[in-house]
Amino acid sequence: MQRASKVLYLAGIILCFLTIIAAELIWIPDPFRWPGGRTWLETIDTLLYVPSIIALCWIVGAGLALQTQRSIFRTVIRLLIIIAGAMTCYFAWTAPRSIVEWIGLLVIGWLLVLIDMVATERAYRRRNRMRRMPVQSVSFIVIQLLLLALLETPIRYNVTYPGLTMDMNHYAKVEGGSVHSQLTGVLVFERRALTLDWMLSHWLSTYELSPIPPNQQPLREAYAEVVAMKSEAETAAAAVALSKLGLGKGAIAEGVTITAISKDAPAQGVLKAGDRIVRVAGKETNDIVVLSQVMTDIKAGTSVQVAYVRDGESQTALVPTGEAIDEDNRNKKRAVFGISVQTAYQYDVPRNVDYERPYAHIGGPSHGAMLTLTIIDQLTPNGVTHGWRVAGTGTIEPDGTVGPVGGVMQKAYAVHRTDAEVFFVPESEVDEAKRGAPDMRIVPVSTIDDILDWLKTNKKD
Repeated sequence: MQRASKVLYLAGIILCFLTIIAAELIWIPDPFRWPGGRTWLETIDTLLYVPSIIALCWIVGAGLALQTQRSIFRTVIRLLIIIAGAMTCYFAWTAPRSIVEWIGLLVIGWLLVLIDMVATERAYRRRNRMRRMPVQSVSFIVIQLLLLALLETPIRYNVTYPGLTMDMNHYAKVEGGSVHSQLTGVLVFERRALTLDWMLSHWLSTYELSPIPPNQQPLREAYAEVVAMKSEAETAAAAVALSKLGLGKGAIAEGVTITAISKDAPAQGVLKAGDRIVRVAGKETNDIVVLSQVMTDIKAGTSVQVAYVRDGESQTALVPTGEAIDEDNRNKKRAVFGISVQTAYQYDVPRNVDYERPYAHIGGPSHGAMLTLTIIDQLTPNGVTHGWRVAGTGTIEPDGTVGPVGGVMQKAYAVHRTDAEVFFVPESEVDEAKRGAPDMRIVPVSTIDDILDWLKTNKKD
């Protein structure tokens, strides 16, 4: 193997380990801002191309080695390295969110590089009548395996650690609006813990480990869910914000969606998850409160006519009920279908909102409250923050309620490292936030109106 090829192979491998460590500590430079206000979160998008640099090192190394190659086996291996590297570059540049795919291809390329290094050293030793055992390459592989075991072995915990802050005015721009204020959202990292996380949790109090729940979703399902939650949160935030300004009707309840059906439930085989119930016993059920009231008038154990929407088509069915203890009156039983439900909403959003979504912001609804505030601020002359540099977290519900989120301690820690002056958090999580930033001005809120009222009452400008 040419010396240049070996150097390029080693450079790619070293870059792999540096990338592993950098990915773990990606939150550290978060307070940094480029001239013009570009955030570290927005900068990270360009770092997603690093795998293509690693792959290019191996592609060029394999290409140089092919020029002096006589062995069919090593020729095939090097061609495979080039193919795997080219596919890695393709995914990294055209589909950077396809993380599983390009990481898998990168691992395949890594293994092929190691095979080539072992085969080349073995051939060299054979030509020079030395011991055939490729001691140097095998030792190098053992060192890599030990490092990977030390850093990347999955453990039986999840980890939550500080994430990144984002400029909400860069993230969302509403039609007809303009930027008036500094508004900051914040994210955390939550995932399956590795040995490196375990080590860091002993040094950094902001790294928290928790046992993996028995019903934890597979990675792909969890990813799809948080992406859907983010999309729902954005639509809800826009509808709530615009309705506060007299634009649109906000969130309009239009039935009750079935999210799950209990095993052996009376409705099993008739209704299914995803159905939207619109009437029960001839009475409209616009939301879960109304549905609960309707069910109190039905005799347990009887069947009742249910009108619902499935896959866009209206249907009706006679659905049997079971009985359960009434939570309001323990001595009374009430009719149940054995289903889990949530209110289905139609959101009225009469203004377009353009989003620039950083790749590192995978999903989740925790930016909902700040997105609502951002849209209101952009459409209000001179804004609504009255001179405050504002950060916040919390979901937004259709009625304007600010709901709880995960990782509040880590979020508070991330925010206090920036120049934000006030941090709005869900009321139930204020103590958790103070653990992460005891010296910061942290304001507990229950609704978006609480945020607006505080800013109006405590004007800084």
